[in-house]
Amino acid sequence: MKWNALTDALRESGALSVDWEPVFRAVPRRLFVPDRVHHGGEWLDRAERPGEWGELVASDVPLVTRLDEDGRTPASSSSMPTVVARMLWHLRVTDGMRVLDIGTGAGWTAALLARRLGVENVTTVELDPELSGAARRRLVANGLPVTAVVGDGMLGHPAGAPYDRIHVTAAVQRVPGALVEQTVPGGVIVVPYGTAFCNGGLLRLTVADDGRSASGPFVEDVAFMWVRDQRPGSGEFEVEDVRHGPSALDPAAVAERTDAAFAIGLRLPGLFRREVWAGYDRFGTGRFEVWDGVSYAHCRLADRDGKHAVSQSGPRNLWDEVTAAHAWWQRQGEPGLDRFGLTVNVAGEHRVWLDEPDRVVG
Repeated sequence: MKWNALTDALRESGALSVDWEPVFRAVPRRLFVPDRVHHGGEWLDRAERPGEWGELVASDVPLVTRLDEDGRTPASSSSMPTVVARMLWHLRVTDGMRVLDIGTGAGWTAALLARRLGVENVTTVELDPELSGAARRRLVANGLPVTAVVGDGMLGHPAGAPYDRIHVTAAVQRVPGALVEQTVPGGVIVVPYGTAFCNGGLLRLTVADDGRSASGPFVEDVAFMWVRDQRPGSGEFEVEDVRHGPSALDPAAVAERTDAAFAIGLRLPGLFRREVWAGYDRFGTGRFEVWDGVSYAHCRLADRDGKHAVSQSGPRNLWDEVTAAHAWWQRQGEPGLDRFGLTVNVAGEHRVWLDEPDRVVG
């Protein structure tokens, strides 16, 4: 197994910066991946299929290490190495900085940070005691005994504050004010962020000089597992008194454009979406569904201009709102997610903006 091939590929792709390359070579991913991983719809055990396990670990793919109680939803993973490298680059660490790593998982990111900054400068927090214990053992076995804490990372770790950098490895819909409060003025928070409509973007926040707020742009298109208590719920709705009509918007323009979906999610927080095949529909076609827990709408992916292509129910005409949000995005020049940003204060109040903090996205 050519274990260095993964680091070589990351370097050649441009994902891995020069300053992080020796760290990735010194702390290979394989040392921090459990013997049992879930990939391609099945569990793969290292002892039974060592070759396949090794190939996966040496590949630039995320590897699920734990499923939720439903047996389907990923609960923990070894993140895609390209994403790990890019997130660490955006963290912009320098020698002597103190970092809080939220979401220990298998421990690889904490190990990389410890190798770069020293074990005394890294604290990692994990909600699951079993995952935390296993990661701690790996870190100790590899000579990187960072401070590993069991706790809710959304509360940060006040006992070790303040931090120069905070690194979060699960997606949020709300950045907790506690993270701002526990970061030094001028410090940086890197956190995956999404909405129920689109997960999501990587947010890089810089804490203001007064320490009371943090602001910054979205810098990468990434999708992470949700922080457990911020997972979008599916919501419930009653489909009644249905209103039909054609659609002025091609649903594929949303389904196939992450930038459009991301913008719509920012404009319409709390709106869920999915694409489904509606075999029970007499048209037997795929459709794009949206709902907010009370109102519901769908648009057929084919024949969108037909008089029954759109169905809407409830107090809101959700498909009309999606169409209007998409038109707003087009009027702004179809901005990519890197033109959007967010400001959050220590009270947890959010303001999403376009291009500059004064241009608030309503």
